[in-house]
Amino acid sequence: MIFHQLQNEESGCLSYLIGCGQAGEAVVVDPGRDRVDDYLRLARKKGLKITRIIETHTHADHISGNRDLAALTTAPILLHHSSKAIFDHLTVRDGDEVRIGTVSLKVMHTPGHTPDSLCLLVTDRGRGSDPWFILTGDTLFIGDVGRPDLGGEQAAADLYASLHTALLPLPDSVEVYPAHGAGSLCGRAMSSKSASTIGFERRFNPALAAWSQDEFVQLVMTGLPAKPPSFETIVGKNQGTIPLASAKPRPYTAREAWEAVQHGACVVDLRDPSTYGEGHVPAAINVWIESPQFADRVSWFAPTGAPLILVAQGPSDLDRALGGLTRVGVDQVVGFIQRGMIEWRSEELPVETVPQITVYDLAEWLEERREVVVVDVREPFEWREGHIDGALHLPMLEAAGRLDEIPRERPKAVLCAGGLRSSTVISALKRRGIGSWYNVTGGMTAWLKAGHPVGR
Repeated sequence: MIFHQLQNEESGCLSYLIGCGQAGEAVVVDPGRDRVDDYLRLARKKGLKITRIIETHTHADHISGNRDLAALTTAPILLHHSSKAIFDHLTVRDGDEVRIGTVSLKVMHTPGHTPDSLCLLVTDRGRGSDPWFILTGDTLFIGDVGRPDLGGEQAAADLYASLHTALLPLPDSVEVYPAHGAGSLCGRAMSSKSASTIGFERRFNPALAAWSQDEFVQLVMTGLPAKPPSFETIVGKNQGTIPLASAKPRPYTAREAWEAVQHGACVVDLRDPSTYGEGHVPAAINVWIESPQFADRVSWFAPTGAPLILVAQGPSDLDRALGGLTRVGVDQVVGFIQRGMIEWRSEELPVETVPQITVYDLAEWLEERREVVVVDVREPFEWREGHIDGALHLPMLEAAGRLDEIPRERPKAVLCAGGLRSSTVISALKRRGIGSWYNVTGGMTAWLKAGHPVGR
């Protein structure tokens, strides 16, 4: 058997190529749209032909590459029969077996995270009759389980049943390979490890510690991060109910870009928060290309349906951005400012700024009792670990929906863990007409390192 795990570190997505060298065939599980060339290259290198494409569920955090890969290989796409996909595919049911030479992939229907979730129990018949590993999709993660909030408490109850009837009875030695790892919002507290075993998860996974279904439902439904606003759109594209497209950006002059902005386009500034803060296009969204979950954050904060124009430090950043945005279905990138902010300033077009302050500045302001509001945009679990007393807690994905809680006239110092999310939130709220912002560089990490007090 030939087995490869392919990881997208930015998004936490994991996909797999499983093949049989004797048969010269392979199956790809949970392909990403931005990794299609990698699967083809890997299969070619191993002397394999991709003959099946399987999805463990309808993904909500990224666009699947199943149709692109199928078009290039003629391999059929296999989905659980409860899938609502409307494109051409074959269906499988609980107990079905997919054979690739001596390799057997047994389908196990495990509803919960989604109704069409399935796991694949893999056995190498050339090695023996005992199962080797299981691809758990978003049913079981390393250190967590799939978030069930798309279906509410009933989905959580279904997830409990799936775990206890299908997965946990498996032998301790069966290896676990999920569809997502750390960095994904499909769970809450996933480990940075990309593999485990049933025995290890049974013993150490906090989500499996619940003694009853009711306790499990309460556990997994409490403290869930806000659902990203792009989930429904991505699901629609993965089901085929919303058409896929490919961005075809062109170079814009600064004046062309400014005219487009005045007619509804949105500039996405890929530069770091400090450079963005020194001067940027009015109403631009700032998501640094090096940010964790870069593409996801753009999809969450870019205005729905608006044409997007990118501004970057260099051509390589543009290429990376387009690849990442394609993965999450952000297809409305129409262009990029060819000479960036250099031309923008030379044309004397409007420029806005966001002052950057240190944690020492902020501590001094608070000691002097200045009229500054501290806004903490970290997730609830980060907030509980320690925060500045008196701070307003607005988790990143909730900020735009809680505008009434933000004092508009007072200066606002925004912080996250390090200064990236805070800059993105500031840029999104500036688009909504709220001013007087300061970005706290270094965030809570720098605050704690400096020894300033925290509340818990």
